[in-house]
Amino acid sequence: MAEYSTPELMMESDFIWREIAVGDHVMVEADIYDSTGLQLKKDRLYQVLAKMQEAPGNSKLIVESDVTGALIDVHPALLCSYESATMPVQHS
Repeated sequence: MAEYSTPELMMESDFIWREIAVGDHVMVEADIYDSTGLQLKKDRLYQVLAKMQEAPGNSKLIVESDVTGALIDVHPALLCSYESATMPVQHS
């Protein structure tokens, strides 16, 4: 596993965030928990519903949990892979 410094990790996360589009599918590298329990499962694709970036290095993708149905913020550094959508999302 590669070791990254904080600036490198921020740059890599920003690059991944820019590459992924709304409608693409992402996979987290490990199960994601919060104080209420399991939120996202590893080895499962989640569709990106929205993207937010408050500042460089502070970006997140919004997906829906298949466990709780809640919208979950996922930082790009937590991803192990992503797939482009077969049909681009049309914005109106």
